[in-house]
Amino acid sequence: MSIDISSYSDSDRDDVLSLWGRALPLDAVTVDAFESRVLLDENFDAGTFLLAREEKHLVGFVVGVYANRMPLGDADPNGTRSWVTALGIHPQASTPAVGGALLQEVEKRFKALGKTECYVSNYPPSYFTPGIDLRAYAPLIELFRASGYVAFHEALSMDAKIVLLTLSEKVLERERTLLEEGICVRPYKRNDLLKFLDFLERTMPTDWVRVERRNMRKIPEGGFRTDQITVVTKGDDIIGYCQFEGSHFGPFGVSEQYQSKGIGTVLLARTLERMKQQGYHDAWVMWTDDVAARVYSKFGFSETRRFILMKKQL
Repeated sequence: MSIDISSYSDSDRDDVLSLWGRALPLDAVTVDAFESRVLLDENFDAGTFLLAREEKHLVGFVVGVYANRMPLGDADPNGTRSWVTALGIHPQASTPAVGGALLQEVEKRFKALGKTECYVSNYPPSYFTPGIDLRAYAPLIELFRASGYVAFHEALSMDAKIVLLTLSEKVLERERTLLEEGICVRPYKRNDLLKFLDFLERTMPTDWVRVERRNMRKIPEGGFRTDQITVVTKGDDIIGYCQFEGSHFGPFGVSEQYQSKGIGTVLLARTLERMKQQGYHDAWVMWTDDVAARVYSKFGFSETRRFILMKKQL
């Protein structure tokens, strides 16, 4: 049976959303999420969002993206990277045949655009998951491996109940010790703005800066609050921060020269405390690694999902 490949169009929306839910049941998307994170992404290109049909029935899709209208900074330093943010195959279709055809075509289009690398899932401005779920989507991992992709990292998601959270004496003692060293963990203030942006631009990934600029613009309109951000100061300098949006915790980072001092533990504790005070019973982290997971576990976080990150030289 032949497989026909075509680019996405507006008339395909309902079929794609239906298939997305069947093919990727842990990661089904709503119409709102589909519009905001795919179609309205500044780098969206219908030419690399491909659909596969057999006898006119939709059996697969691949969402491909690259730096089209918006540069991606340190996520794409040479302008040579591309991403597959989602790949779904109908449960009754052949994953190797349909998925292989979609990957082959999207890679061909990426190469025609001058791209020399393709990463899976972890497109910074708008990824759905850090990578491919190791337990839920094993056939997809095998498909990518068979297509020449190699694993380069593992990431995990974590969740915690925080409704009964209390700060331990050990955390409070660490906070007092830091204060004696001139290091303060406190809520963000609006007159921190320029120092905060300077800290982010010097020490954090480009996409984290983009996220915070977006949040800062929402504050005057009431769409984001200053108390959703916690900062760490040393004298007049900001040296660390974290934030939350709803029950989602993160991003979360401390300047390299101040790490291994327990700052992250206090920063995490105070942010979770604020989340609990605002009525959240749970907190979740989309993307962390096994090193940071040891800090999260001190506050009741446990691994929910594990992902493999993959890439290929085109």
